Parts: sequence; structure tokens; C-alpha cells
Amino acid sequence: MTRTLFLHVGPAKTGTSAVQHILQRHDNGIVIYPKVGLWADGSHHNLILNYFGQYTRPEVVREDAAGLLARIGEEARRSNRNIVISSEILAGRQDLSAFCAALEGEIGESLRVELVVVVREHFERAASLYNQRVKDAVTAEKRDPDHFLVAHAQGMCYSNFLKRFQNTPFDICVLNYHPAEDCVARVLARFGFPQGQTVNQAPRNVSLSRKALVASLAANRVSVTEKERSRFVAALRRNPGFYAPSGFIFGTEAAFQAERKFRKDRNFLLRRFEVELPLAEFSESSMPFTIDQTEFSQISEVSAKFGSYGQKILDTVRPYVRG
Repeated sequence: MTRTLFLHVGPAKTGTSAVQHILQRHDNGIVIYPKVGLWADGSHHNLILNYFGQYTRPEVVREDAAGLLARIGEEARRSNRNIVISSEILAGRQDLSAFCAALEGEIGESLRVELVVVVREHFERAASLYNQRVKDAVTAEKRDPDHFLVAHAQGMCYSNFLKRFQNTPFDICVLNYHPAEDCVARVLARFGFPQGQTVNQAPRNVSLSRKALVASLAANRVSVTEKERSRFVAALRRNPGFYAPSGFIFGTEAAFQAERKFRKDRNFLLRRFEVELPLAEFSESSMPFTIDQTEFSQISEVSAKFGSYGQKILDTVRPYVRG
């Protein structure tokens, strides 16, 4: 019987961190999740980046790609279980056929390949992705949410890579992120874990609250060095309310521009994969990305410890205060 190689391609901000965290700790009693080429979060990023020769991220540890694949092959030959590789990087423009062929060569058998994709409501995912880019020291996003949304709306459409995947010989499974409460369990069930099992774990890669998001954005804009930024963010993190869902953070005009693209993408998902995403609800408010006076005072308390640098942060935050 031909076994399956599941390529869990994400994309980013669709519950991948939670899935990878569980699989990293899995004893391979249900599926083989190779403990090779992993990042600390449990993803196979190091395997994928080394295979495709991409070394721009500072987290990459350069390893011999052939050696990594050989280690996976050695482990796979000792078992007849299915195999899971999980990396959001696979949703990019990498040659998945070449990667799979190389892996099959090391295992010594043909595999049925299934691409597993999770799709999330576009605006919710855009807000989460923006949040991630602001808090990530490498990307250190400096744009307002509206500018980010308009620039990335087309790139956030799932049809971009799903149409490309349709030109491969691989099977494609598209899962709905919603309802989010059992998304991780449904993804694991696709890999062969017991249906409907309860997954109890602390949330992974949680978003910044709106207060922390505004303050971190200001720090990204005014910081001269990464050390300066890190010290401020560390101090901010010690205050209550640092993590929380940021909610809808986009202005009306930018949202309507993006919605024209997202609507087409939703229709594509429904028509081609019978997956129906929920509709976003956004108000006519022209400034949804704001904080209140209390939140500004909390940021002020932290900024006061950083002298002129803290004052620059406050000056940058002040336009986002309501009233």
C-alpha cells in the first residue's frame, strides 16, 4: 500500500505554530514527523530553506541538505507510517516536485503526496500577519495597517498558490480555519490522529494587543538599533495587557479596496474546493487603529524610563490616541 507524504504548507497565521508545536513533541507513533531541520517553533523551515538554498533569515542554520534528506529517509525506512513535513515556506514559489522527488529517492519508494492548506478569513489573517510583522525584529514593520493591507491584499489571496498547486500531480486538501476552536484538531485528524480529539495546549504565537501593537510600531519607527528596540519592548511586555487579539485594525477605504480582491478569492475557494469563509464585519469608522487615553498613559509610564528615546516613542504614538 502506498503511503502518504503530507506537505503542510500553512500558509502563515492559519494555526500552523500550534500544529507544529504538537507534532514536534509527537513520538511518531501515529505519523512520522521528522525531527530534522526544525526551528525552535517545530516547523521544518531549516530543512526547506537549506534545500532551496535560501539563507536571508538570520535564524537559518546552514546544513547539508542532502544529509538532512538522508536522515529523514533512514527514519522513514524503519516504519510504514505516513510522513508529515510542515513549513509555511512551502506556500511560496519553491519547486515542490523536485523536493518530493529528492525525498522519495532517499526513502526508496514512491509516495502519494498531499498538500494540506488551511484558509482563514482574509481580514482576520491580514491583521494577524501585520501584527506578526510589527513584533518580528527582522521585519520590524513600520507602515500603518492600511498601507500594509493595500500593498499585500493581492498577495494574501489563496488562489495565488492554489492555482499553481493545481498544476502539480499532487492531491490538494483545503481545510477551513473556522471555527478556530477545533482547527488544530481537524488538521491533526487529516494526518491520522484520532477524530475529534481534544487538543489542550497554551496558545502559540499570540498577537499583540492594540496598545502593544501601536507602541511597538512606534518603536520600529524611531529605534536606531535593534538593542534599543528590544529593551523597550521587553519593558512594555512586563505591563498587563501586552497580548490580546488586535481585532479589526483597517480603515474603511483600505478595507473596501482589499475586499474587491478578497471577494474574488472567496468565490474561488467556494467554487473549486467547496470551502466557505465567513464574511468580515467592519464598521464605517475612519480610524479603527487607535488607543484610548488610559492605554496611552500606560505606554507613557514605560516610555518615561527611556529618556529622549521614550519621548520620541510617545510623540509617535500620540496621533493614534482617540480624542
